[in-house]
Amino acid sequence: MAVRFALAAVTALLGAGASAQSDSRPAQALAAIGEEMGPDSRYAIAFSDLNDDHRQEALVHLVGSNHCGSGGCATLVMTYTTEGWVRVGRLTVSRLPIYRLPDHHGGWYDLGVSVGGGGMMPGVRAVEFRKGRYQSNPTVGRSVDRLPLKATVIMPANSDFYPAGQ
Repeated sequence: MAVRFALAAVTALLGAGASAQSDSRPAQALAAIGEEMGPDSRYAIAFSDLNDDHRQEALVHLVGSNHCGSGGCATLVMTYTTEGWVRVGRLTVSRLPIYRLPDHHGGWYDLGVSVGGGGMMPGVRAVEFRKGRYQSNPTVGRSVDRLPLKATVIMPANSDFYPAGQ
């Protein structure tokens, strides 16, 4: 119930011009991860087709004491299947912005994930899809020194965050 209320704001913010986006996907995706959200959790959510199936995957960036450390916070990558929303990645120590890179691995686009803190030099690292999921630790990915022209921002640094449970 609390997640449903918070998602009403997300759906409203998607705007009337994006009617294909203003469906129940945000609520369904968040319901699939509801147990992970603590009382002080906040989230940003965005959608992008990451595997060229013409259906958009969900990226949920979580912040709060259960999700963050000195290197960043957790980002979940989810895809919709006949079973509902399922996780295909849990990126640790990630920061915004997050990009879709033009390179593919395992049929999925690489993600460009901002990293920094915890003694690491700030930058963007490529996170590849391997063995059925996105790799969990962005800090070990190859450094993206210069974003390719075909890179697109999935989740900008100024993304809106919504509280869980309100």
